[in-house]
Amino acid sequence: PLDARRLRALALSAVAAAVASHLSGSTFRPSPAGAPGPRPPVPAPDLGDLLGDAPLRRLLARLDARTGVEPGDVSVVICTRDRPDDLARCLDALGASRVAACEVVVVDNAPTSTATRDVVASRPGVRYVAEPRPGLSVARNRGVAETSGSVIAFTDDDAEPHPGWLLRLAQGFDRPEVDVVTGLVLPAELETEGQVLFEKGIGGFGQGFQTRWFDRGWLLDVGTVWRIGAGANMAVRRSALHRNGLFDERLGAGAAGCSEDSELWARVLEGGGTCRYSPEAVVFHHHRRTVEEVRRLSRDYLRGHVAALAVQVRDHRRGPDLRRLAVGLPRHYARRALRVATGRDAKPTLSADLAGWLAGLRLAPSLLRRPRGWGTAPAGQFLAGNPYPRPRTDGLFYREKMRAIHRVAPAAVVESVLEVGGGQSALTSLLYPGARVVNVEIDAAYATSAATTAAGLRFVAGDATALPFPDSAFDVVTFFDVLEHIPRDGVAAGEAVRVLRPGGSLLVSSPNEHWRFPYHRVFRRICPTDSEVMAEWGHVRRCYDTPALEALVGWPIEAWATFISPVTVLAHDLGFARLPRRVRRLLRAAVAPVAWTGYALHHRHARGTETVWAWRKGA
Repeated sequence: PLDARRLRALALSAVAAAVASHLSGSTFRPSPAGAPGPRPPVPAPDLGDLLGDAPLRRLLARLDARTGVEPGDVSVVICTRDRPDDLARCLDALGASRVAACEVVVVDNAPTSTATRDVVASRPGVRYVAEPRPGLSVARNRGVAETSGSVIAFTDDDAEPHPGWLLRLAQGFDRPEVDVVTGLVLPAELETEGQVLFEKGIGGFGQGFQTRWFDRGWLLDVGTVWRIGAGANMAVRRSALHRNGLFDERLGAGAAGCSEDSELWARVLEGGGTCRYSPEAVVFHHHRRTVEEVRRLSRDYLRGHVAALAVQVRDHRRGPDLRRLAVGLPRHYARRALRVATGRDAKPTLSADLAGWLAGLRLAPSLLRRPRGWGTAPAGQFLAGNPYPRPRTDGLFYREKMRAIHRVAPAAVVESVLEVGGGQSALTSLLYPGARVVNVEIDAAYATSAATTAAGLRFVAGDATALPFPDSAFDVVTFFDVLEHIPRDGVAAGEAVRVLRPGGSLLVSSPNEHWRFPYHRVFRRICPTDSEVMAEWGHVRRCYDTPALEALVGWPIEAWATFISPVTVLAHDLGFARLPRRVRRLLRAAVAPVAWTGYALHHRHARGTETVWAWRKGA
């Protein structure tokens, strides 16, 4: 038991360095969490020395003066499953918030009764959404889809937000590069052995009282993304989810176990965004009460952690993730087993942790594949859909184009795509198999053709210079070998920008300034001239270079890749030569080994006769 004086002294000691850091700038700012090498000592000033200056009052005034996004533009999502009493307590705490959210949405995940619906119905201003598919990531993604705020804040049903929680999270977005803000998670109570074991034995959720920043450099150097915070107290910009994708539905509670939040943060950092840990945004978490519950939770956490590491290795090939998965965790548990055997470790979670680690390793092979609907199709799947006849010989040039497109296409979850002038190749549908793809064509006959009906494509008759869609209607707009055929290309580009949502991507493929047809002088006698090709294929201009397209679109390019190299162009030119079809096929078969070698060795930024460019709206 502690008397009031001792308790006060402990509290002041715990927060002194953080208060001084906030009030004194960088003087007391610690090195980044988890930074390699020895950390310099951080002086912990005696808060009593500053009492005459009322440091806590000054700190509160400074926090209240901060600006960020408006709280009214923040949507709150609470995911729950058959815990109506916990949810009621969480909603009551949220109802005492100092500021109002844009909306509060409760996602009832795979409910088995109407109890959650009844709790929500008794709270005015809270909206109920049922999501039948189980899994926390599934529920969170449903919450994103059901909300409209520019920022989505998440907390759990077993947490109680502090009255200032929403305001402090919103203030964390005070810089445009901040995509994620996490906050401090404190135990709501420490009354049982299980609760103390969770907080002290397996680490709890808290990450201390110092503000911390995380960027791509930190990720590459350190990579311990779970240090960024906890999913029970986080907020994410909607634009960051559009750019980087939603929660991986194979991770999280109800699936692999956990770490769906940290895996998302890793993608945000890899994509150039910044995460911020703001301890002034506080929620209180009700830990599991029994030791057996904590053991089960620890097993699930380790399984989810290993699964998330496998996903991160798959997507980013980062050294820290691979080292932790292959070396760090085995070494850690070997040492811990030795400590338990010698009586130096009495925590009762080792067997549960080992079981979770092994279960995560069993999941790892399946996690090396991207989930269905996750942005772009896997490269192999996309290339296998090459619609050109004889795709490995006559259609090799088309495969080159598809590979270049795949190299620059955004991998984020994409819901709606507009393909301008795509014909019946279904190329964009192959690229984004989980998206709703609309193809706009000036010829209405495409919509009723047999090929269109068989492929299940959706066509809309329309002009690229007057698109029949509202503003910000699509996540991606594509012009694959189309823009060079449109006389009023600037108007068409402007229309594409108009119907593209903020943060969405524009993809354009076209011949570039190196296009010479035929590429080699020796083919001049057997290949059509430039003017003949342009007349046959309806070109109104020969090509684009990067500056011309940047001026047309109005933004700098974000990514680009070339195709049809000086080597593979041999097969390309022979395929379009003025020779009998049988002769062309024989010649292309003869040069196929050379062409495939050139294809395999071609770098995305090497010299090529055609290019795919990508822009991000607002970049």
